[in-house]
Amino acid sequence: MTKTDKKSFNQSLAEWKLFIYNRTTGELLGRTAKSWGERAAPVGRV
Repeated sequence: MTKTDKKSFNQSLAEWKLFIYNRTTGELLGRTAKSWGERAAPVGRV
């Protein structure tokens, strides 16, 4: 896609939906469950 091409509303919506939850990879907001867990409770850091 070039800079002059515009995405349709449906294309943009589909990309946002995929970013919010990707069924293929199990990612939520672009992160896996493991990465969310590491972010919430870092292990071994004081």
